[in-house]
Amino acid sequence: MSDTALIKHLMGPDREGIRLIAVSTLHGSATIDGTSGPMGNATDVELFAALREWADIAVVGSATVKSEEYGPSTSTRLAVLSHSLDFAGFEGFIAAGPIVLTPEERASSPEARRLADAGAEVISTGTGTMSEAIAALRAQGARRISCEGGPSVYSAFIAEGLVDKLYLTLDPHLSPSVEKPVIDGKATSPALKLELENVAAVDSTVFLRYRRTQTP
Repeated sequence: MSDTALIKHLMGPDREGIRLIAVSTLHGSATIDGTSGPMGNATDVELFAALREWADIAVVGSATVKSEEYGPSTSTRLAVLSHSLDFAGFEGFIAAGPIVLTPEERASSPEARRLADAGAEVISTGTGTMSEAIAALRAQGARRISCEGGPSVYSAFIAEGLVDKLYLTLDPHLSPSVEKPVIDGKATSPALKLELENVAAVDSTVFLRYRRTQTP
């Protein structure tokens, strides 16, 4: 199977919706030495790029932007969740014009105005729920939305049932403790039941694709 055919196979049917993509070690950690950089393989990088290309907008938390040192996106527009609105050191990222999603109480703050002047589009998410954030993006015309994390962002999506598909890459690293859980939040909503759509392995890295079932 060619690389292009493999990525198409891993992506699955081309439908609208909300898709989460995450990478985890065998013991459930989202990072090794503070970053996801050592995890995954070339196929994982290509799948990540393909899912971003699929999306109208890719959602990511500001902590992930900083820890993973995001640069300006050259294809899909990014929507960054932030309450502090502090992007010091990421002026180039902001100048590229990402959406910055922030609660209404922060959307008219001096920090928000500075970000807007620097190139970002600051959008209010009302009280700050993830459902309000998604509604704001859909009002922008987004019908294909991906989520790139991090752990607390995944938690918010899951807590509010905002998952149509999950792409989970299992990296073959194993450590005696979890450095950072893949999903980490305080929500206590019922667990979502997912159904396995596809499984594949490349060089000991396993690629899982799940879809949301219709029943809780």
